[in-house]
Amino acid sequence: MPSSAFTLHTSFSPILSLYKGILLDQYGVIHNGSEALFRAVECIDEMRSQGKRMCILSNTSSPAKAALQRLPKYGLAEDTFNGIVTSGEEAAKYVREHHQNSKALWLTWRTSDKQQPAKFMDHCGKIEVASSVDDADFILLHGSECWRKCGAAGQVDEVDLNFMYSEDYSIVDELLKESISKSLPLICANPDLIVNLPGGIEANMPGKIASRYERMGGRVTQFGKPHPSHFLACLDELGVDPDACVHVGDSIEHDVAGANAANIDSVFVLGGIHARELGLEPTRPDAPGGISSDDEDKDSESQTAISKGELENRLSAFFEKKGIWPTHVVPSLALS
Repeated sequence: MPSSAFTLHTSFSPILSLYKGILLDQYGVIHNGSEALFRAVECIDEMRSQGKRMCILSNTSSPAKAALQRLPKYGLAEDTFNGIVTSGEEAAKYVREHHQNSKALWLTWRTSDKQQPAKFMDHCGKIEVASSVDDADFILLHGSECWRKCGAAGQVDEVDLNFMYSEDYSIVDELLKESISKSLPLICANPDLIVNLPGGIEANMPGKIASRYERMGGRVTQFGKPHPSHFLACLDELGVDPDACVHVGDSIEHDVAGANAANIDSVFVLGGIHARELGLEPTRPDAPGGISSDDEDKDSESQTAISKGELENRLSAFFEKKGIWPTHVVPSLALS
């Protein structure tokens, strides 16, 4: 575990010269799911021009190739990074190795421009979609939006879980309790608990369902951060030693805790998932995080950054409460 003496920076610039390899989270650091965040592309371009070895390390349930194919949407070429490790890729690999020729109770996302659940299932190999808990051999927790099941005519039907935006466990619990009675193992392709979407919307993620099943006594296998094996996989892709590498992320429990477990330095991004918890503004495409939101009477144009001393005190209390300390702290992935 690193020292509690973290360094608070006003930008990412001072960190660039310290490391050869840089691991980057996606959501809350590079983009918000719709657009690139404040000056993130500029910062990544500078990393590349300086010859930094870069790898995306993401808890997205998408396979690595699908995640790379979405990069141009955010102004980044697919070949910008030297590697990518996603929890979805690692989960699919595990299913191919351990659950071939079996049936999955499939909790996933609705099909959209961002989510292609059928492609993920194809990536899992020879797996059939179960029609019910009784018909299933294991739970494949790919997303938290719907239950995809095999219909009577062989088609795949979608049942809304009514969970992602409401955290209503009524439908989820019914499925989990039935699964417990059958001792079905659960494989989670995304261990995140929540995500901040554009417009200030908070969505509940698969990690919450996995944790609930585990508390019920279910057997759960999760992939992604904070498991150190995923950080080490990035180092292998980059060919960089741990002491020459840093991980940049916005989740204290997933990004920073995982980097600590892998003995890698970390950069905690203030404007991400914990921004509101810290009394700050999340990073937007047009503005960095780190703006005080304590005064409800101030409009967005008149708000100013809180003092460094106040922010350091606030962060120290936050890290102490979590029992997790980063190496560096920045408002956002921006050079200035």
